[in-house]
Amino acid sequence: MKLIITILLSLLSLVTFAQQDAGFSMYFFNPVYVNPGYAGSRDLFSGSMVHRSQWAGMRGAPVTQSLSLHSALPNTHVGLGFQFYNDKAGPMSNTGINLTYAYHLPVGDESILAFGLSGMTNNIRIGLDEINIEDENDPAFSGDTYTNWVYDASTGLYFYKPRFYAGLSVNHLLQSKFGLDNVSDPNLARFYRQYYLTSGIVFRLNEYLDFRPSLLMKYVQSAPLLTEVTGSLFILEKVFVGVGFRTGKRVNIAGYDNMLVAILEFDITRYLRLGYSYDYYLNRTGSYNNGTHEIMLGWDIGRILTKMSNPRYF
Repeated sequence: MKLIITILLSLLSLVTFAQQDAGFSMYFFNPVYVNPGYAGSRDLFSGSMVHRSQWAGMRGAPVTQSLSLHSALPNTHVGLGFQFYNDKAGPMSNTGINLTYAYHLPVGDESILAFGLSGMTNNIRIGLDEINIEDENDPAFSGDTYTNWVYDASTGLYFYKPRFYAGLSVNHLLQSKFGLDNVSDPNLARFYRQYYLTSGIVFRLNEYLDFRPSLLMKYVQSAPLLTEVTGSLFILEKVFVGVGFRTGKRVNIAGYDNMLVAILEFDITRYLRLGYSYDYYLNRTGSYNNGTHEIMLGWDIGRILTKMSNPRYF
C-alpha cells in the first residue's frame, strides 16, 4: 500500500516540476497569489474569486478554485492577506490556506517597497476510489483516501509606483515533504521551491487608451524556465483587453509547450470587476483538449471619488 501511494505521490511531484502550484493566466489581477508583498498595496479591501479549468474536455484534467482577500490596516504601513485554494488533477488534490503579512516602506516620490511573508498549510489527498484498476479487490487500493497535512512558507519583495511594479518572490521555502518518511526515499514526493520574477508598466497612449505590458518568469528547481509576456490595452479606464504568449520547455520530453492567452476584464460597477481568459495551445497538445478557461470576479471595497479619478493599474 505505501509503495502504491509513494508511486502516486512521485507522479504528483513530477507534475509539480512544471506546475507545482496552479498557475493563473490573470495573475496580474491577483498578484498576491504570486507575491505576498502585494498584500495591502491597493489601500482598499480587495479580493478575487477565480475558477480555472485546464485542458477542457480531458478526463481528470486539472481544475482549480481560488479565493484571495487582502487589505491595508488603517494608518499603518501594514497589509494583511488570506487565501484559500483547491487544486485537483485526476485522483490527486491539494487544498491550502495562506495567511500573509506585508510591510510597505516608502522609498521615494510615490515609490514603495514592500516585504511580504506567508505561512501556509496544505492538505494533500489521493482518492484511491477514483483510480481505474483491473482488479477491484486489489489490496493495494483498499481504503478510500490517502491524506496528509503539509506546512510551508513563502516570501517576496514588491516595488511599486502608480504606473510601474516589479516583484521577486519565493514559494515553498521549506520544501516540505508530503509524508511517508518511513519509505525508502521520502524525497520522491515533496514541494519544490518556486522563484517568481514579475514586472509591469503602463504607458499613456491618449486620453482613452493606456498600454500595459507585463512579464512573468517562473523557475522551479530541476525544471525549465517558464516565461509569459502579456500586452494589454486599458480602455476608458474600465476595460482591459490583452493577449499573452507563454512558453516553457517540457520536462524530460523534447520540445516546448507554447500557448497564446486571450484576456478580457471589465468593471461591472464601481466596486466589482469580471475577468475571463482563454489559453490556446500551439502544439499537438491543443488537438487533445479544448484549451483552458479561467473566470474571475474581483472587488475593491472602500473606493472613493479620488481613487476612482486616479485608477489603480496593478
